[in-house]
Amino acid sequence: MENTFLKGDIVFINKLVPGPRMPITLLSIPFFGNHFPFSSIPSYLSLIKLPYLRINLIDIERNDIIAFNYPLESDPPIDKKTIEVKRCVGLPGDTINIHDKKVFVNKILINDSPNCKYRYRVTALEPLDSNFYSKYQITTSYLVAKLYVYDMILSNNIAENIAKDSVIKRVQLLKTINLPKFMKIFPYSPYVSWSLDYFGPIYVPKKKQTIPLNKKNIYYYKQIIENYENNKLTIKNDSIIYINDKRSYFYTFKYNYYFVLDDNRDQAKDSRYWGFLPETHIIGKVSYILLNIDKHKLRLFKQIY
Repeated sequence: MENTFLKGDIVFINKLVPGPRMPITLLSIPFFGNHFPFSSIPSYLSLIKLPYLRINLIDIERNDIIAFNYPLESDPPIDKKTIEVKRCVGLPGDTINIHDKKVFVNKILINDSPNCKYRYRVTALEPLDSNFYSKYQITTSYLVAKLYVYDMILSNNIAENIAKDSVIKRVQLLKTINLPKFMKIFPYSPYVSWSLDYFGPIYVPKKKQTIPLNKKNIYYYKQIIENYENNKLTIKNDSIIYINDKRSYFYTFKYNYYFVLDDNRDQAKDSRYWGFLPETHIIGKVSYILLNIDKHKLRLFKQIY
């Protein structure tokens, strides 16, 4: 989320959105985080865990930045998993489609946040020095070829300004059509060949919504059925689906789910990599930067958009 947040930011998380989540891990020492200081020893015991319960007050809205416990961590209890922050682009019941880096929700184009950054290839006429990087506030740049060819992480506005600089020959937005074989993105299915910039369409599950299951879309919701909603899932002959040992043609979701993206689109892992965010893992909405005492920049009580 670089640009939206800077290293050292202290943020305010509004737990009224979507509402306070009741404690899950009861045997925990407060104010210590998940580990005792300067050690890897957990500051909690998972012997007693309560089921998920939340007092719903205010709905999450599209474009909200939300703090949550990282869903793919398997060992810690839900409320002790690593905390991450991403921007919500898909609400329960939405259909998400990313085409040519553009995000469509229910077939409507969604405008990017001004803080969104992408990978650009920049060709210069001469070596770029620290003054150039400072002028355009560039923090990530790699020399990828001789003759002054660089890959940079830039916002669209900065990219437009750089293109006008007299030392720059060309600025090109990089797009990913096919991923290398070693890179895996959601839904890890043999039936789709999506990439970070061409992804979907995919339906975001909504609580109490019933969907038909088939050999293709089961990969979209396998993680939900097995891990987040604690069912036994068996797939036979690549097409026959059993849930809790019962032949299943439909599934009704127990919880709401969300689709989140990082503002640093080409350098971070979000729902395109690991899938849907369960409501059970949401902590709250990040509303303000309270303070940043970084020596290079002072930010005090700044509202987040």
